[in-house]
Amino acid sequence: MPFEAIDALPAVHPGEILADELEALGLSIRRFAAHIGVPPNAVSAIINGQRSVSPQMAQRLGRAFGTSARYWMNLQLNHDEKRAREEMQDALSAIEPLVAP
Repeated sequence: MPFEAIDALPAVHPGEILADELEALGLSIRRFAAHIGVPPNAVSAIINGQRSVSPQMAQRLGRAFGTSARYWMNLQLNHDEKRAREEMQDALSAIEPLVAP
């Protein structure tokens, strides 16, 4: 998929991915939180998009799901970058590049 097509996709919070994973496994937030050693409200806040995935949480998620922590951090970074670009669209368009693209 070309970068332009990826950029056109909406920003997806890692909590949406986490919610899908828990649903697929049939795990409740409470049970999953106990499994990774965090309070249920920490997992709930991520799922509800009210909290970002921290490096520490990314380590826990990576271990639990057999992925890398970098996977979860990249999901968060991509979400944050897309949101910032959307919010700053007018300001960014007013900036002239210093070199030709």
